[in-house]
Amino acid sequence: MKDKMNRIITAIIFVLVVIAVLMIHQPIVYTLLVLVISLLGIHEYNNAFRAKGYHPIPWLGYLSCFGIFLAEDYIDLDLKILLIQILLPAVLIISFIYMMFHKGKYTIIDMTITVFSLLYIPFMFSFIKLLSMMEHGRIFVLLSLLSASISDTCAYEIGSRFGKHKLCERISPKKTVEGALAGVIGVIIAYVIVALIMEYALAIPVNMLFMIVTAIVTSVLGQFGDLSASLVKRYCGIKDFGTLMPGHGGILDRCDSILFTAPAVYICIKIAMLFI
Repeated sequence: MKDKMNRIITAIIFVLVVIAVLMIHQPIVYTLLVLVISLLGIHEYNNAFRAKGYHPIPWLGYLSCFGIFLAEDYIDLDLKILLIQILLPAVLIISFIYMMFHKGKYTIIDMTITVFSLLYIPFMFSFIKLLSMMEHGRIFVLLSLLSASISDTCAYEIGSRFGKHKLCERISPKKTVEGALAGVIGVIIAYVIVALIMEYALAIPVNMLFMIVTAIVTSVLGQFGDLSASLVKRYCGIKDFGTLMPGHGGILDRCDSILFTAPAVYICIKIAMLFI
């Protein structure tokens, strides 16, 4: 009972923070939010692999999170491309040099785990910032969050009550096919409601087919995001990534689906721009 209450309280606080960010809708707020959750995510990720006996390079992971500032409007596009072209090889070169000067402490596997964390966490989270910079950005950010939370909630509630067919028992024994389908349906309904509000309350033209397709894609990918995090935790032999969010675990436990839904929404929008 106490665990469930903690989960509810944490979820309410999380929702209030999201609402505050969407209401303020300032670029620096999104930047700082993504930066903070990326730093916390890198910390939890490193701790997970340390529990397995590996030694990821922490400072390189933390430093990479500041690459999120490359998404800022005041940086010229050509300069962004140049910085990315410089930073990516620089990270690899620095990793090798650092490893060489710490003989025996770090291995190629440690370096690989470190470099993967840069792509898995700050890079994927940065799509929240990219969505916020688009026209109607706060709506797109909201869609990526809805995909993650509603899919997770519907999958859990329906799956725990009516689920009979295991979805991926080796990785996450409690997830079911019925729950996964409920998650997809729940997100479709949520997206349709958002579309109707945009169309009739905000006078923003909406392509309903695009919304439904995006709902399906993001819900499915969001569930893969959840399973991917479970795969990492199972490999590292841990139950949760952290304890920062009582009842949920750590930042990565709460936001694992968002790591996949934010890029999915962004890509769907970019593809839609080519055809709609």
